[in-house]
Order: sequence, then C-alpha cells, then structure tokens
Amino acid sequence: MQKSDKIGMKTLKHIFLSILIWIFYAEAFEVRTGIKDYGYRIVFDGVKNYEYLPVSNTLIFKIDGEFKYSLIYLDPKFVKSIEISKDTFTKKTIVYLEINDNIDPKVFSLSNPDRLVIDLIVLKQNINENNNTAKENKDSKKAVSKKDSDDVLNKILRSLEMQASDNNSSNSIEIEVPKSFAGRKKIIVIDPGHGGHDPGATANGLKEKDINLKVALKLKSLLEKDPRFKVYLTREDDRFIPLYDRTLIALEKKADLFISIHTNASENPNLSGTYIYTLNLRGATSKLAKMVEERENQTVLNVIKVSANPNVNKIVADMAISHTMTEGLNFAKFAQIYLKRNLKDTEFKRIESANFAVLKTPSIPSVLVETAFITNENDARLLANDKFLEKIAQSLYKATVDYFFRYKNLVFSKGKEES
Repeated sequence: MQKSDKIGMKTLKHIFLSILIWIFYAEAFEVRTGIKDYGYRIVFDGVKNYEYLPVSNTLIFKIDGEFKYSLIYLDPKFVKSIEISKDTFTKKTIVYLEINDNIDPKVFSLSNPDRLVIDLIVLKQNINENNNTAKENKDSKKAVSKKDSDDVLNKILRSLEMQASDNNSSNSIEIEVPKSFAGRKKIIVIDPGHGGHDPGATANGLKEKDINLKVALKLKSLLEKDPRFKVYLTREDDRFIPLYDRTLIALEKKADLFISIHTNASENPNLSGTYIYTLNLRGATSKLAKMVEERENQTVLNVIKVSANPNVNKIVADMAISHTMTEGLNFAKFAQIYLKRNLKDTEFKRIESANFAVLKTPSIPSVLVETAFITNENDARLLANDKFLEKIAQSLYKATVDYFFRYKNLVFSKGKEES
C-alpha cells in the first residue's frame, strides 16, 4: 500500500471516529446554573427538542436525548430540587424541577448552539399582599384540618366495613348510577400496565398486558355510564407507552385520580392474592414490595436527584407529592374494602407502598393495583375468567364513587360549615 493510501485510510478512520463520537454526544445534554439580576437561570446545553408541562411548583420536561453527567449546583432561594430520569426504551429523559413558591418561571429555547433555558424570576409582593395571602392560607387550613379529614374517612370506612360484614352472603356489588349530574365531572385516568413489545409477566398461557387492558376497559365502561366521571386510558389497545409518558398523560388531562392496573408475578408459584400499592418515595416497605417495585420500574434507569438542601437528597418531597401519597392511600382504603368483599375466589392481601415511577404524579392521588398472581395456577384461572375481571372493575368503580362522593364531599362540606 502506498503512503498516500495509508494517509487516506487514516483520515477516513479519523472522520469515521469523529462521526461516531458526534452521534454519541449529539443528543446528550448538560446542566448549568447561574445567578442573574432578575433571579436565577438554569440552562440545558445541547437540548433541541423537548416538551414542557408545568404542574403547580413542579416543572416537568420530556427531552429528546440523554443526560451527560455534569455537576448541578442549585440555589435554595430559587430551587428545591431537580430529578433526572432516563427511559431506556425511548432514550428520552424526564426532568422534574421543583421551584419555590415566589418564583415565576419563563421557559424558552435558543439555537446555535441548542439550549433549553429556564429563567426563574422572583415575584415582588407588597406587605399587604403577603399578609392577605398568609391570612387566606391560615383560613383554608382552619376550614379543613387533617383531623377533620381523618375523622370523616374513618367514619365512612367503619360504616362500609359493617355493611360488608352484614352482607357476607352477597357475591356481587350493587351499582347505582345517577341519571344526571350538575357538578364538575371527576377526571379518572386508567393505566393498563405494559403493552406492545413489553408483555409484562407471562405464565400459564397468559400475558399480563392483555389482562391489564381487559380490566381497564371494563372499569372505563362502568365509569363512562356514570355522568359524574370523565375517563381516559393511557392506552386503549396493544401498544407500548413509556412509564413517564403515562404520568404525563394524567397530568395533561388534569386527572383527579390515577389508577394503574397490573398483574403480579413471582418465582414462588405459591404466592397468590390481590394487592394495592401506593407511592412511597423512600422505597418499598416489604420484600415483596421491593420485588414488585424493581419489576415495574425496570424501564427506568440512572435516576439522578439533586436537592438544594443536602439533608433531603435521598427523598424529594413537596406538598404536591405529599398530597399524592396521602390521598392515594385514602383511595386504596376504599378499594380494599370492595376488593375484599367482591373477590371470593382469591384473597385480598393488603395495601403496600413502594417508589413506583408510574405513581409519581404531583397532586394526583395514584394507586397501582396488582390484580392477582399470573404465576399461581389458581389465580391464573381466575385471571382468564371475564367474570373475575369484571368483579375487579366493579370494586374499583365503587371505591372511586365512595372516595369522591362520600369521603371528599363530606370533608368539603365540613370545611364550609366551619369557615
């Protein structure tokens, strides 16, 4: 080979290597921050395409590309925390940015080079406005205290449990649908887990994705007959929806409740029964919950959390997420009563909690229902039976009605009487 040919090949190799490096980093981005006269600026360098969804004090971004690890410094006067998560299927990144109360965010993009820019501008309020706001907050807290809410909840749950014990011989739940409704419809988002190229658990000739969709469609049908509800599904057929896209659908639809339907699985074929899971940012509360948490979160890797306060780096929790967890558990208590009453052929085990990506919907009560174990022969026979799936849907429908129109209505009424 001549010298010129060698030089040519060497040049081509360099060009090829450069292209590979460019492809690898072309859709990678870094984060930097800085103090400005008006407040604070956060820049995502290398971001061209993104979707933006503000929810209360949480700014949510879905970014085309992967986070290239860089140190992130946050100023606690402006930002509470940032969480960055990558979806391994879509290669997209979800960013949760939590800002303080007195901040007005301005979001825009720049090109040459590509950048996503977030300017956090401090709102200036006079003393009277601050005093009025403080008074309003104080009054609202006085109107409905946590004790009042708990008292109402416990009273209703005790009443329902007594009814259940009086009707042990009943094998079904009576469903009464009002003919008309004048109030604001409650928005329910139902999430059939898995789908498309992700079948979920498979055993005993069944696929989890199919069972989840059947239950979701049955529940949707029941809710749509009731004029008090408006219903959306994250998927209505056999397609794959990334985990964080499911939560974004709930946020975009301004859901009042998010119900994710799944089917349990275990290497131990003797495990059986129905479970409900609620969100717990600290992580799973039992060995089984840990197993389920790992399985359901397996499509999300490299979660990076940074807080302005080093003491809360391990748990990112604000009022919105706190509400999500508390009210998710309250709904789960209603579901537990009806699932216990209605599922005669398998046992309702208990309410568990874990750090599920799909339940992280700020300000929206959320639960994940594991209908039964697809890996248990008896449970699998039930999961293949439409009547059993219908009973699960009926139970969740009744729980939804009671949560909103017995519990919530009474809490609000109690607050109005005291205000």
